[in-house]
Amino acid sequence: MPQFETIEYGKYTIKIGPADDRWGANAYRGKHFIIKTRGDTRDHVLADVRRELDELENHRLSELDVEGAPSSLVYERAFAAVLPTLADGYRRMLSAHFRAPDYLITATQLADAAGYAGYEGANLHYGKLGKRLAEEIDFSPPTRSDGTEIWTCAIARPRDLDPEHPHTSMLESLLRNMNTGHFEWQLRPQVVQALSSLRF
Repeated sequence: MPQFETIEYGKYTIKIGPADDRWGANAYRGKHFIIKTRGDTRDHVLADVRRELDELENHRLSELDVEGAPSSLVYERAFAAVLPTLADGYRRMLSAHFRAPDYLITATQLADAAGYAGYEGANLHYGKLGKRLAEEIDFSPPTRSDGTEIWTCAIARPRDLDPEHPHTSMLESLLRNMNTGHFEWQLRPQVVQALSSLRF
């Protein structure tokens, strides 16, 4: 009987091989299990797992919001993978944000929660947390003029774009306001729902 083989399929890894007197396939994204299928032949099982992965990806893309952030279910899976590995300061920042009134918090308040000396440290490390999350959910954040990404946007967004400039994009609002200790980040609704589901 053939041994299990590994097949790369987009961002997923499929492991397929004999399962008792049938065939089986498990799909993973990184280390995280996604789906499994069973069937009578290798080709049938491989076709099934690819079809299910395609459906999963199409569903994920159909639920992206106007800024490219996915559904709360996608966030929930990402946080389930990320939360157990977080340093204490990162957890404290996320917890302070999740428990803040209206889910609004400044970088200065994030710094206080994590024990950093100033808001610059909070901006740096909350951005690192955002990058980890973005990699899990395939989120592409807005970028500054020098091409660097604003990773915190995977977690939160500005409270509002700019009432004095109603046609301002999120990026323009961020660049105008975020480099102060008083700029307020608001958790994305999907993040709130995901953390609530995980009883964070």
